[in-house]
Amino acid sequence: MKYKLLVPILLLLFISQAPAVLGSPITSIDETVTENTFYSKEYTNPDSVEAHQIVVYSEDGEHSQIHLHYKLTPRITTSPDGNYSCIFRWLEGHKEDYFILNNITMQHTHIENVATMGFYGVAFSPDSKMYAAPRLIYSDDCRNGQYAIDICSVHNNTLLHRELTPFYIESTTETPMEWEKSAMYEVYWSDDGSSIVYEVLGGNTEAGQYPAYLVSKRLNLDYAELRKMNGYEDIEVESVQEETEDTNTEAENSLPIPGFEALGAVFAMVLGRKIKRA
Repeated sequence: MKYKLLVPILLLLFISQAPAVLGSPITSIDETVTENTFYSKEYTNPDSVEAHQIVVYSEDGEHSQIHLHYKLTPRITTSPDGNYSCIFRWLEGHKEDYFILNNITMQHTHIENVATMGFYGVAFSPDSKMYAAPRLIYSDDCRNGQYAIDICSVHNNTLLHRELTPFYIESTTETPMEWEKSAMYEVYWSDDGSSIVYEVLGGNTEAGQYPAYLVSKRLNLDYAELRKMNGYEDIEVESVQEETEDTNTEAENSLPIPGFEALGAVFAMVLGRKIKRA
C-alpha cells in the first residue's frame, strides 16, 4: 500500500519540477498594414522609416528592385542602448555580409543569410537584447528560397523564434506565389516591443525590369513571453518586484522596536496621572 501511494507522489513532484513549455511569441498577424497602422507606432530605429517613405511615395516603376538595388546601400543599425550595432563589411573571398558588433568589447558576431535590399539588416528590440532579421531558408534542392523573420538573441546569436512568410525568391510549381519574383525589403520593431512589421517587394518580369509591389505585414508579439525565451523577466514584472521590495523595506523600517511600544504606554499612563493631579 505504501509503494502504491509513493508512485503518484513522485509523479506529482516530477511534474511540478518540470520546466514550463514556452509557447510561440506571435499572437496574431495583420495581413494588411495601412499607412495609418504603420505610423500608429514608433520604432526602435526611427531612421528606418525613411526606407518606408522612399518606396511608398515613389512613382510607378521608380521602386523596381533593380533601381532600388543601386539606391539603397546598407547602413549601420544601432541598438537603442547604443551597445550593439549591425554592420555590413567584407569577408574573405570578396564577399560582404552582416555582423553584430559589440560596441563595448568590439567583438563581431557573423549573422548569416540575412536577405534584405533595404538600408538596414536587422531591427533591434526595445531592450537591445534581441534582433529581428529577414532570412532566406532554402529548400533541400536549393532551387528556391522562402523568406522568414528570425528573432535572435544579441548576446549569443541563439535563434529564439522563426516565422516563415508566404513569400519566396521565385514562384514555382512546388512553391506557388502571386508574383514571379519577390525580395524582402525592410523590417521594423515597434518601440513598445508589441509588434514587428516586415515589407516585401514583388513583381512580374517585364523586359528585365519589373515595377515592384509593396506588401506590409505585422507580427503581433507577446513581448513578455519573448523576453522569457531570451532568459529575461518581463520589464513590468521586474518593476513591480522592485516596488514590492521597496515597500517591504519601508514597512520593515516603520515597524515599532520591541519594548519601545510598552515603554511608550507606561510613559503615557504616568503623564496622564500627573495631568489629573494638576
